[in-house]
Order: sequence, then C-alpha cells, then structure tokens
Amino acid sequence: MMWIFLLLLVLPSGLSSDSCPANGQACNQSAKRKAFWKSMRQEGLELKLRRKTVEEKAFGGQPAHNRTAMVLSDDVFYGRAIMKIPRQAVLTLETTREEKLRKELTGFLFEKRKLEMLYNISSEDYTHLLSLAYPLIAERRNPESVFHEWLKATENASVFALQLTHRQKKVLTGTTVEDAIQEMAYRKHLILDTASNLTFFKKKPVTQAEAVWALAVIMRHGRVVHPYQDQRDVRNPRMYIFPLPELLDVAMHASPGVAISFQEEVIIDGKREQDVVVQIARRDMPKGEEIFVWPGRLSNSEMIARHGFSFRENPIGIGRNVSQPPSWSENKNAKGRKEYDLYNCSSLEAFEMRFSAEGYPMRNFVRCYRVSWFITNGWYSPALKSRMRELNKWPPPEKYTKSDWLSWTQADAEVNRAILEYCQSMKQQLKDTMDSDTAEDFRHSKDPVDRALWHMRSEESRTFKNCIAVAKKIKM
Repeated sequence: MMWIFLLLLVLPSGLSSDSCPANGQACNQSAKRKAFWKSMRQEGLELKLRRKTVEEKAFGGQPAHNRTAMVLSDDVFYGRAIMKIPRQAVLTLETTREEKLRKELTGFLFEKRKLEMLYNISSEDYTHLLSLAYPLIAERRNPESVFHEWLKATENASVFALQLTHRQKKVLTGTTVEDAIQEMAYRKHLILDTASNLTFFKKKPVTQAEAVWALAVIMRHGRVVHPYQDQRDVRNPRMYIFPLPELLDVAMHASPGVAISFQEEVIIDGKREQDVVVQIARRDMPKGEEIFVWPGRLSNSEMIARHGFSFRENPIGIGRNVSQPPSWSENKNAKGRKEYDLYNCSSLEAFEMRFSAEGYPMRNFVRCYRVSWFITNGWYSPALKSRMRELNKWPPPEKYTKSDWLSWTQADAEVNRAILEYCQSMKQQLKDTMDSDTAEDFRHSKDPVDRALWHMRSEESRTFKNCIAVAKKIKM
C-alpha cells in the first residue's frame, strides 16, 4: 500500500496551478503572451481606465438597461495622456506579425496600386478596410497570437444589416439607408474576392465567415488615428485596431468634441524614443468621468444600420443626398477648387443634405451650397470670406441690408428649393414603401431589432415632415 500513498503525494504537485498542464504548447503560448504584454507596459502602455456599471434609459426602441462603461481611474489634466499605447500593441498593416502578408498587401494596395488597376477602386475607405481585414484574419488564425484574449472576446462579432430577416429588410426600404445591406454585402465580397490576389491565402483561402467577422470587427472597433503632427499636411488619418480587452467596453458618442480622437506621437522617455498612439485630454478631466470613442460621421439611421442602436442626440443629421456642384472638382489643383477650400467645402460630404430632428439643414450644406451658387452664377467675390456667419445662417433673414441683397436672395431661394424638393421626395418615398399591415406589425412588436428598425423609420418620417414645414415657412 506504500506505493499508493507515495502516488497520492506526487499527484498534487503535478496538478499545481503554478506548473504547466499536460498541454505544454498552450502553456508556452500563454507565457509568450504574458511576456509580450509585460514588454508593452515597459514600453509605456498606460490605460487610465476602470470599469463601472451605469444605467441607460430606454431610447430608440431599446428598453432601459445597465451597461458597462469605461471611466477615468484617476484625474487627468489638460494635455496629459488618457491612454498611451505602444505602436506594437496596435493592429495595423505595418505592425502585422506576418512578414509575407505585410509585404504582399503593401505592394497590392500602395506600391503597385492593384486595387485601383484591377477593381477600379481608389477610395481610401476600401483601402483601410482591406489593410485591416487581412491582418485581422491572419491574427485570428494564429494560435500563438498575443491578442488571443481580445480575439476570443470578438469572435461573435456580426454586421447588424447582414443579420436582418426578409421581413425586417422591408423596413429599410425607402429610408436613407435602404442600400446599407448592399453596401455591407459589397464590402464582405471585396474582402473575399481580393484575397485571391495574395499568395499568403493560397493554401487556405479566406472564408465567407472570416470576411463577415473581419468586416464586423473593423466597423465596430476600427478607430481613426491622426498622423504625427509634422505629417498632417501630407498624410491623411488612418484606421487602426486596438486589440486590448480593456477597450471593448468603451462606448461610442456621436459628438467628436466629447469622444476624444487618437493621434500618433513620438515620446522621449529618458534617452529612449517611444512610438505610441495616444488619447490626450482636451481639458482637466476628473476621476470617474466616462471616456468615449467616435464612431465616425454617422446619422442615427446609419448607426442603426451598422450597429443596431442610435444616439439620443446626434449632431450628424439624417439624409445622404449629394449633388456635386458643376464648378467643384475632386482635383485639389483644379481651377476654382481653392475657393471652395477656403470655406471648408473640400469634400463632397459638405454637399450632403442632412437634417436635424427639427428639420433644419446642417450648417456645412447651407454654407457650401450658397458658395457653389455664387461661383457657378458669377456672383462670387473673395469678400464672402468675411461673411461666414451669414453663410452659415439658416433660415435666412427676411431682408438683406447690403448692396448684394439680390444675389443672396436668389442663392437662398435655390437652397430652399433644393431642400424642399428633397424632403418632399423622401417623405413620399417613405409613405409609398410601407403598407399598413407591416406598419402595424412593427409598431407593436416587442422584438428589440424590430423596435430599433421602427424607431429609425419613424425618426426619418418626422425629420422630413419637419423639414418641409421649415422650408415652407421661409418667405422668398
């Protein structure tokens, strides 16, 4: 019996929590991850955050509920870092661990510009999408990934619009986001199709499930990062992924003034230079204040189509109609383009018709549409630059007192005509694409997805109804 006694003495030491289990490979992978994150802390990784449970009131078809918020764990003074993340802890094309993928994808997207040559795609949005999608998929496939915990937490990520049933898709018809499903499907297929150009995925092609997952993760967790201060004139902001579990609970906020942006910086620590991404406090911020991230320039309708929820207050109005002025060009060196840039009308987004819930157009649209009318009709003068307040004002005054009152009155009439025409068209479109049975079904549904979709459609109907009322009150 002595051998049994000795065996019992040996067993506990073999099952000790301090030693590796039978699966030594898993233990080794865990040790590598711990070593990586230890090195990141030594390189300056700092997150002044802690979790807190907060109450969320019912809104947008969603019931009242508790959610986990990320708040400051300490006071942070103006100009100090809330978060400091070493570049190697950020997932980008440049930091992907797979050297072969990095070289191939860099050549495909930037050096040889094959995305533009083969697919006639030059939009930076799609370049950002692919530059993140493939490194994400490669990390997910890697059992030794140092981002294993974050990848595990995001494995069930999905695209809201692609999860809708045939019945629910009908509610999107006629809205400003009726093309959302096609847009998301196009992005998914782009990830699938362009992967065939990379030999990295030759033996094991990208699957549809991987493409959908990568798209969902990028849409939910991709963050705009501004370049180094001395590069902002030559480099546009780019999309990065922060694969840190602590950041998964950071909520979105519609206002870029509240949701602090990220930026790249080189920090001197003693004699060392640290290449980091930081989030800097724009004012003194007390311990316990919630931290937010910005989802991008999305209306409530676009938020629901992408994420399944909306904001109580959103400065980005509803609508998407864009009309390019005849005198505007995407070429920054084109004749007349510099005049548009003076008024911050440097992208087509400035000419989108978007409206607040009360029916008022966004200030950017009013200003830029007026400027385009003055330029197109020969009334433009550099003196307009000193009248920014008047260019932004809407509704317009009943009477102008300056000598150029006639041109301003005509410009306002054209702005109001375009607004009224669009809002009447959208209101009628919403009416024509909804039948009474479907409306009754969704109006009384308890399903959270149904309620979110019906809230979106109802908000659009009210917005365009109010827009028409505001436009008709303006006397020309």
